[in-house]
Amino acid sequence: MPHRRLLKQMPLAEWIMATDLAQRTGLDQRTLDQHVHTLIKDGVPIGRCTRRGYCLFEVVDFIDQGALIDMLKASPLLKPGRLEVLDEVDSTNTRLLNWPESSEFHGRVCVTEFQVAGRGRHGKRWHGARYRNIMLSLAWEWKSSFELVTGLSLSIGLAVARVLGKWSGPGLQLKWPNDIMFSEGKLAGILIDVIRASDGPLRVVVGLGVNVCNSSHLEQVVDQRVINLQEIAIRSISRTQLTGELILAMALAIDRFQKLGFAPDQVAWNQCDRFRGRVVLASIDGQVFQGEGYGVDSEGRYRIIDTSGNEQAVSVGEVKLWANANRRF
Repeated sequence: MPHRRLLKQMPLAEWIMATDLAQRTGLDQRTLDQHVHTLIKDGVPIGRCTRRGYCLFEVVDFIDQGALIDMLKASPLLKPGRLEVLDEVDSTNTRLLNWPESSEFHGRVCVTEFQVAGRGRHGKRWHGARYRNIMLSLAWEWKSSFELVTGLSLSIGLAVARVLGKWSGPGLQLKWPNDIMFSEGKLAGILIDVIRASDGPLRVVVGLGVNVCNSSHLEQVVDQRVINLQEIAIRSISRTQLTGELILAMALAIDRFQKLGFAPDQVAWNQCDRFRGRVVLASIDGQVFQGEGYGVDSEGRYRIIDTSGNEQAVSVGEVKLWANANRRF
């Protein structure tokens, strides 16, 4: 039974006996308890007591597919019929990458409430609580060469930061090449996958994960500090509204990048650069060197002034603040 339907049968801030909830849902008590256990493990705020049953402590802000479809109708770049909102999936990027070549791929959007095997860069796991974050992917056909995709994550990151800034206020920073930060915490991350379709254009899938309201245990399973949008929000958050705004902004950013490249975004990106003027470590082909962050060039490569005063441009690799030198690249 989908978890969404189960939660909709639970009264808010009131205890309901297991027998009553089982009757409402049509589940036997053992199966019901297994579902509730999974929801609690995935970060849904549910209380469980042998004598009192179950209690849902907070309103669950479900993502509304119908409302999203209405929002996407405003964009000539997207077809609302290619949007799906799933209760659970292995990975939104993987789902779109595996979409049949004979089917309509361009402009397809996959949004999910939970990823069983969410991915980040370099094969790292993306962790997020169920019904409390934003996880989505957008598919795009790319008729240019693979090299011209370079810098896309930066333009997407800038577009995402502008949307999130309307909900968080000032202070967001961009971490090359794919993270949106606030203070020392990661707020959002981008993952771009590219494959070549047989005898056709490139298939580009842009994945986005935003920490909206993660549970407190998340930092125990990730290797960096995270921050939730809810902690810094300047207004009440609607995940449906925010998801729609992000999809629209990402589609515009991809379309603009296809036509103009990264150069028009260079100045604005550098104004949000987390590393600029700070001591960083960079890793290129296994070689690590120290220097001062100097922003990105017009092609999206990160520039560093090394200890000899020479400029180095990083196009593939990793850049981190010197303070985080004890963490592995």
